[in-house]
Amino acid sequence: MEALIVVLFLATMALGVITYRRSHRHGRWLPALGVSHGLLGAAALALLLVRAVTGPENLWFNSAAFVLLLALIGGGFAFVVRRRDEAPILPVVLLHAVAAVVGFLVLLGGL
Repeated sequence: MEALIVVLFLATMALGVITYRRSHRHGRWLPALGVSHGLLGAAALALLLVRAVTGPENLWFNSAAFVLLLALIGGGFAFVVRRRDEAPILPVVLLHAVAAVVGFLVLLGGL
């Protein structure tokens, strides 16, 4: 199950990079990319939470789940606060990305 969680988070991060490049570098905001990035991340986080609650105690997984939940909240905030047909605000997106990378590294530390 841990391998599936890691693969899902890697796919989420790859989709996040694609979304960032399409919206901030090329100026085209595609909401479908942002929504699919968020849903994939939420699914991976749900699996991580199930693993953290039902599996053996692992403080690394609990900490990763907490940090990734903060990243999810930041991503949702960036999506909601954006203007219509514009990309989300860059500092909020970068804060979301940093939190997600830190949470992923904590998750890897628990393996």
